[in-house]
Order: sequence, then structure tokens, then C-alpha cells
Amino acid sequence: MTRQELCALLDQLHAELSTNPPVDAELKQALRVLDQDIQQVLSQPSEPSGATLIDPDVNALVQTLETRLEVEHPYLVGTLRELVDRLGKMGI
Repeated sequence: MTRQELCALLDQLHAELSTNPPVDAELKQALRVLDQDIQQVLSQPSEPSGATLIDPDVNALVQTLETRLEVEHPYLVGTLRELVDRLGKMGI
């Protein structure tokens, strides 16, 4: 997956957030932080191995968000899981 495709997936997540039931302020902020973290990772050059390093805190945030979304906003879980899967395939 290219960085452009990953950005398109982030855009899809944003679209789903704007067209479905609203999320509370705390969850919205957590999703905003995740988006910023991913954007930061994408702006970094790749490691010599071709992988891009991601902060372990981002992984913890994703897991927390996934658990919360499963309960409160299940329509977002599929996109979030696809995003995480794609990041993993990119070596992030």
C-alpha cells in the first residue's frame, strides 16, 4: 500500500466520522491524536530495511480505540482495522 492509499483510508475514516452518529469529545480527541501520529510517521523517511518505525504508544492508542469503537461505534471498527492492517503491511 502506498502512502497515498493510506491517506485515502484516513480520509475514509474521517468521512465515516462525519456522516454517522457523533462521537464524544474524548473519543474525537483520541482519533485526532491517532491521525496526527500516523501523519507524523508517514512524513518520516523509511529505515534502511524499508520499514518506518512507529511509536509503541500509537499501537496502544489504536488498541484502546478499537476496543472502545467496538462498543460505542461499531461502524468505524472495520475501517480502523483495515488502517492498522495496512500500516502493518507497510512495516509501520
